[in-house]
Amino acid sequence: MPDTSAEPSRRAAVIGAGGRVGRAVTAALLRDSWDVVAVVRDPERHDLPPHPRLHVTRGDAQRPDGLAPALATVEAAVLAVTPFTAPPDSFDGFDPDYYVTIVTGLAAHWPAPHRRLVAVGLAATLRLDTGELVMDDPELFPPFLRPFALAHARQADALRDTGLEWAMLVPPSGFGLAPPAGPGRSLVREPVTRRQATAGLSHADYADAVAGELGAPTLHGGRAAVVPPPVDDLPMLAG
Repeated sequence: MPDTSAEPSRRAAVIGAGGRVGRAVTAALLRDSWDVVAVVRDPERHDLPPHPRLHVTRGDAQRPDGLAPALATVEAAVLAVTPFTAPPDSFDGFDPDYYVTIVTGLAAHWPAPHRRLVAVGLAATLRLDTGELVMDDPELFPPFLRPFALAHARQADALRDTGLEWAMLVPPSGFGLAPPAGPGRSLVREPVTRRQATAGLSHADYADAVAGELGAPTLHGGRAAVVPPPVDDLPMLAG
């Protein structure tokens, strides 16, 4: 039997590991034998299940200089933060550069030579095969949430201006509203169909797609929608 004890470990940070998406991604990475640095604002309040390869650390994505020690230990990271746990009553005072600040800060304070970042996208930013964005259709996206969607869109622009080796995986608008479907999900290039943009997708299936993009990248410097089977006949990056 071959000796695998000397095989190098893979280590990734999940920024926003305490949220629903972050928790799912953390679990998926641990299943894939990654060492995971779970970055949360308050380690004393986190409820991530204990695991020998899980390391919980305090950090605020809006203050990326404080993340530098943790980032220095990883080769990959997942950005799964959100400014809201639920839709706000008002966007008064909301910073449209919320994600831009995070992305530019990560690029400045992540010293590793290989820096693979997978960012969690928002369905509202997807371009449909009709030519419009999901956020432009009031039947698909509430207009009052548009400032949040525009902040997400600016995130992709900011990523293009960094030296990070990045990908953005965008879940459909039915994210979290479907049971796990297992193998068969696909990464689909834009434009997407209305059915793809509004499909249901579990957090677990999305997290598996993120873990796959860290372990065996197929998307380099771009975005793709994560859609469940069956999908329409559009160019696919992975299956």
